[in-house]
Amino acid sequence: MIFQRMISTINFKEVVPLPKNNSMFRFVIKCFNNTNNVILGPLKISSGITLTDLPSLSIPMSHYHLNKNNFVQDNFIHRISENETEPMKKFIERLRFIDSRMQMLISDYIRHIDESSPIYYMLKKNNVTFNQNWIFTGIINKGNNNTEYINIRYFKDSFKGKKKIGTNVYCGDDYLDEMADLLSRDTFCYINGNIYPLIKVNYIIINERIVNNIPMVNFTCKAYFVDINFIPNSIHCSTKRL
Repeated sequence: MIFQRMISTINFKEVVPLPKNNSMFRFVIKCFNNTNNVILGPLKISSGITLTDLPSLSIPMSHYHLNKNNFVQDNFIHRISENETEPMKKFIERLRFIDSRMQMLISDYIRHIDESSPIYYMLKKNNVTFNQNWIFTGIINKGNNNTEYINIRYFKDSFKGKKKIGTNVYCGDDYLDEMADLLSRDTFCYINGNIYPLIKVNYIIINERIVNNIPMVNFTCKAYFVDINFIPNSIHCSTKRL
């Protein structure tokens, strides 16, 4: 019931330029008719959750810090399989609901846009209508061979004083300072481990793209870790490219 109420109240608070790139914009997301983030994590089917439940509710996630073009990546990914546990199936189902809600809100926003919107001229230039010339990249998206992946991000830029990145990284009760340092750099690393995916959905990033030689506007829904919570004895990390 709480999740249904949250979904029905998700909306856009405002659309603003990105702080470091005025050619890109973002919808700031709110729910429950105020400024709360959309927060979600796996739960046991029959009851709530305690710290002892986290290992059974975690999922294997991987992070490649540089892509093939040596651009820094800020996402951890989980490949969706047919062998998910029941709590994970429910979590994935709810992520799909969030993605669907976001697509509906974007379409509705485009349908009713006017010249006062900061993205009015971007959409007009690319001939965007409520059902044409725009694409949506969700929390769940498809890779090769229609394989689906969950994408959860961390804040690379620190805004917490002495912390090296803007998202805390834990293994049990221990803060992983060395891993935070790796995630703050612009050099290659590979990280894999079981993570409890407690997320918050903050923004939809809006930018122009060329898809099959057609100018389009891309809307990317970005989910971030509240904290990155690794399960003990599950972490593999390397600074060598395979």
